[in-house]
Amino acid sequence: MALFTIRDAVENDIPSINELFRGEYGEGYPYQMTTLSAPDMHLVAQSDGKIVGFARASPYGIYFDVWELCSLVVHSKMRQHGIARSFTIERIRRLREMGVKTLVSESVTCYSDCASQRNLMNFGFKPYGLLPFVHPWIRPEVLGDQPLTLLLMVRSLNGGTGFGTRELFLSDQDRLALEQFIPSKDLKPPWTSLLHFEGGIQSFFKPGKSVHGIRGSDFVDISLNHPSALETRRQLHAEGYRFAGILPGFGRDEEGQHVDLLRLYRPVTHTYTFDLVYVTPDLEALKQYCTRDFNAS
Repeated sequence: MALFTIRDAVENDIPSINELFRGEYGEGYPYQMTTLSAPDMHLVAQSDGKIVGFARASPYGIYFDVWELCSLVVHSKMRQHGIARSFTIERIRRLREMGVKTLVSESVTCYSDCASQRNLMNFGFKPYGLLPFVHPWIRPEVLGDQPLTLLLMVRSLNGGTGFGTRELFLSDQDRLALEQFIPSKDLKPPWTSLLHFEGGIQSFFKPGKSVHGIRGSDFVDISLNHPSALETRRQLHAEGYRFAGILPGFGRDEEGQHVDLLRLYRPVTHTYTFDLVYVTPDLEALKQYCTRDFNAS
């Protein structure tokens, strides 16, 4: 087995890190590093004096106490030596010590072996949705002009909230979608009370990324613990937004209480296909649901 060490990256490592990205995704890869921005965590794996792997962790959007494990890449000749696993162990260890409550990772779906999905499941991550057509111009030799679809995976650390006892105001269709991968008992906990948040529901919009004239899907998260969520969901459906996933306890109301969020997506075209999306067998039902939902829009 090849020997390697994991250490914090420094600015001088950036050219070697980008070389790893280009080796994995091609010379035109558009998401190369330019700086090691705080407060992100940047790690490299080194073997025989060369950078052979890179991994990052960063705060996940605007969400409180949620961090994302992201940007993991290992040189093709150094795989099967435990580097990816070591990166994951080290990032989780550091984030737990920091008091982070929840971890997210958006696993790729462009490989038929689903290796990244299986790796995360081995570390206790669970699927919480599919994010269709997010990143343009990744694996164009496989996906062509179709943006990469990601699997949304979540793990609780240090007492992450889950759904708690908050009532979820879900449409019948969204509840059906969630039951494709979340046990129905977890979606119907013993409600303690109906939560009425001041100011009604929250919405967080994220426009699609644009690369080489190709745009990824738009996304929106809406809070689910207020009856007005059902009307907001109906309006967004009329605007072309479809089910993507759920974020348990990721939001906060004005009093600091946890809020559960429904994530929706809107593709920019209907020429894409889920035939290029690979998920583990237990998630095939979710993929098929999203396929039907996409084709019906």
